[in-house]
Amino acid sequence: MAGVLTGVVGALLTLLLHGAQHVVFGAGGHSFAQEVRLASPPRRLIGMTVAGAVIGLGWWQLRVRMRVIRVRDALGDPPVRLPLRSTTLDAIAQIIAVGAGASLGREGAPRQVAAAVAEVLCARLGLDDRHRRLLLGAAAGAGLAAVYNAPVAGVLFAAEVVLGTLDYIAVCAAALMSCIAVVVAWPVVGRDAVYHLGAHATAPNVWVWVVLAGPVCTVAGIGFNRLMEAARRGGPSRAIHLLPLRITAAMAAVGLVAMTLPGVTGNGKSVLEALVGRGGLPAGVLFALLVAKPLLTAACLRGGLTGGLITPSMATGGALGALVALGLGHDQGGLSMVVCAMVGAAAMLATTQHAPIMAGAFMLEVSQAPPTLWLPVALSVAGAWATPRLATGLKQL
Repeated sequence: MAGVLTGVVGALLTLLLHGAQHVVFGAGGHSFAQEVRLASPPRRLIGMTVAGAVIGLGWWQLRVRMRVIRVRDALGDPPVRLPLRSTTLDAIAQIIAVGAGASLGREGAPRQVAAAVAEVLCARLGLDDRHRRLLLGAAAGAGLAAVYNAPVAGVLFAAEVVLGTLDYIAVCAAALMSCIAVVVAWPVVGRDAVYHLGAHATAPNVWVWVVLAGPVCTVAGIGFNRLMEAARRGGPSRAIHLLPLRITAAMAAVGLVAMTLPGVTGNGKSVLEALVGRGGLPAGVLFALLVAKPLLTAACLRGGLTGGLITPSMATGGALGALVALGLGHDQGGLSMVVCAMVGAAAMLATTQHAPIMAGAFMLEVSQAPPTLWLPVALSVAGAWATPRLATGLKQL
């Protein structure tokens, strides 16, 4: 039951995401990135500013009138329950904000609603705290799986990130729920890869980056996480009556930068699409995205917006990997840039989520990568896992 309902939730939120982006940027393109590029620069700024004002007013009223509980809080404290109404309204605001161009991931909203639906089922079935926690964690992973057509990543996210256990009952429940949710969401989300890989090849000197990606992206990922934590400390708990103004200002800031750098909008999918399937990006644009994407993501969080960080961190890592490819002498948009970008994205995600297995599986699954890319991605996430442990060991010596 939870798997079926999670698939429905994923499909409905995906439709809402597309509707929001059509309203703000126009419906003339075949993808979010194309719609943003086709929209005139003034429309990007004005559309995002107006959307920020509307979202800010809605979120302000929600937070004044209702209590919003996070999935992590409900899992960590058994007496705390996820209220379906406020959780769903908060998720709707999140998904509209991402569709309107906020520099945040879309995976947070389906995770929340799926867990809230599972909470209702647990109450109706009278499940104890242990099985309630298992079901909520599995539902959160299934929500991620449904919107990205990534059942394996959904299972690993539930086990490695949300629940922190490899208990066979938890893994089996998460697997069943994720697979059901993905199939139910197929009519809307589709069965194709999220990122369509172009032609690619792993040149000999790319293996240098494969080995170094773990340590480099560990440092970059730690910086990314610290920036986001600092931004959250200035988030919605401060000056609640100013929330509409703060959210409007954050959206306007993204829109202002998007007038000349449209890739900063949304969850970062457009950046990765350009790097792995559309011939790459110039070095100047890559450097600008590497700096602007995390800064604007932090600005959105500080302004009071909430959302996921999976795809923004992947976009940052992908831009870093593509810059490394250029530094290694490969052509802009060349065959090896695809590999470098994927390796950077996977290593960055492994660091920011503290989940190397999930990160590698997610990157390979959303791109439906061929076996030739499995080893580079696996080595990069292994390096991201090993680097902090080696650093800790050296400090102890």
